[in-house]
Amino acid sequence: MNITIKDVAKAANVSVATVSRVLNKKTNVSDEAVQAVNRAVEELGYSPNFLGRDLRKSETKRILAIIASTEQSFYSDVLRGMQDAAYQQGYDVLIATTRNDPEHEMHLLNMLFSKAVDGAVLLAPKLDAQTISQLARKYHLAMCLERLEDCEILCVTIDNEQAGYDATKLLIGKGRKRIGLITTKERSQSSIDREKGYRRALADAGIGVDEQLIYYGGYDCDDGFAGCEQLMKLENKPDAIFSISDTISIGAMTYAIRNGIEVGKDVLFFGFDNIAYSHMFIPRLSTVEQPCYLQGKTVIEKLILNMKAEVPDTGVYKLPHSLILRESTGDK
Repeated sequence: MNITIKDVAKAANVSVATVSRVLNKKTNVSDEAVQAVNRAVEELGYSPNFLGRDLRKSETKRILAIIASTEQSFYSDVLRGMQDAAYQQGYDVLIATTRNDPEHEMHLLNMLFSKAVDGAVLLAPKLDAQTISQLARKYHLAMCLERLEDCEILCVTIDNEQAGYDATKLLIGKGRKRIGLITTKERSQSSIDREKGYRRALADAGIGVDEQLIYYGGYDCDDGFAGCEQLMKLENKPDAIFSISDTISIGAMTYAIRNGIEVGKDVLFFGFDNIAYSHMFIPRLSTVEQPCYLQGKTVIEKLILNMKAEVPDTGVYKLPHSLILRESTGDK
């Protein structure tokens, strides 16, 4: 049986309005009424409908974080940054996954449309840029990690093109000229940008891009394994391989190790994201490190500012990345 506020009012012999004032800690209530209401609440086991109360206030103090899945380990630091920044300002972060389905992403955003949350952050958006831009004009919406070209929305990320450039340039600086790239068929903006950086670094070094050295697969270890296998079957094999994620790169190194290729000497390997496994795998993987915690913290701080601003900030903020060098590139 659901106990309602009317039941509390009847048991306390006061009006519903008086019960509401007591529950909301208003001062214009007599001590007798406060005691009667609190006694009735305890005896009946009444639990206030905080969601309903929040909707009437048009404020819930909740922010929705929408991610593709929980499998990408680098999300954990981003979410931790989001939660810490939110908590400092009296907000909570709710986490939901899309399973890479744009329809499910829109379904989750109904929590924003119905005011069940005050704002939402897309960490791996599947909706198109035009749709997200339109939504961002009406609701408090932001993106983190990924960006979308020509999308008018607050976004906190890194310069993925420059990061791809820096990783490839480092491999070139180690005397490697046959540098392979393992990327994805799914064209997220980050994978596009990292490939652009790879191509630009080769061009700046006067090295022509050999399209045979680029493998398009998925994000799993198995895709990295298959990509390395295909590249190593070329007549003119690569002497280095840059992968757009650590998971892919670890799969590629696994193929190399199983086939007698000395990692860090015969072929150099460079990953992306600096996930925990990248320094647990032997040999340890050189990689691009994103400031995951700071990205999460920053996006929440800026989103909350947008909630209070008359003119929302739709800027793209690119935080600095760094290169972590380990055994896979011959470093110690």
